[in-house]
Amino acid sequence: MAEARAPQKSLPKINKVDQPYWEGAAAGKLLLQKCKSCGKVQFFPRVACVDCFSELDWIESKGTGKVHTFTLVRVPRNPAFKEEVPIYYINVILDEGVIMESRLVGDAKEKVKLGDRVKVVFQQTHDPNIKLPCFELAN
Repeated sequence: MAEARAPQKSLPKINKVDQPYWEGAAAGKLLLQKCKSCGKVQFFPRVACVDCFSELDWIESKGTGKVHTFTLVRVPRNPAFKEEVPIYYINVILDEGVIMESRLVGDAKEKVKLGDRVKVVFQQTHDPNIKLPCFELAN
């Protein structure tokens, strides 16, 4: 009889547009795009500036921000997450002004309130080349 495979968490499908972002994450850096023309910072990675369609540079984020919204999941859709419940999903307004969706991790996550300060941390996945940017409360 074949042994049942444990469910695995899904991983991002990395493409040439967001590859620098994921390489930065693997190195412990949260990277954002900044327009070379108008200076707008944007997230998520795109091929051109969303305001003026100009060329973009990559900049390193401070990795800090505040909780804009959050929700918690007690019953995950993917069984690979069952050991992590409750899972806190958050929208963070980074200090650079963009909103990023992520997960809140850490021992104090149950104490989260709107407006709380957070900082980025990187979680290793089952792929040694991919780390996911998550956030924890910044004390």
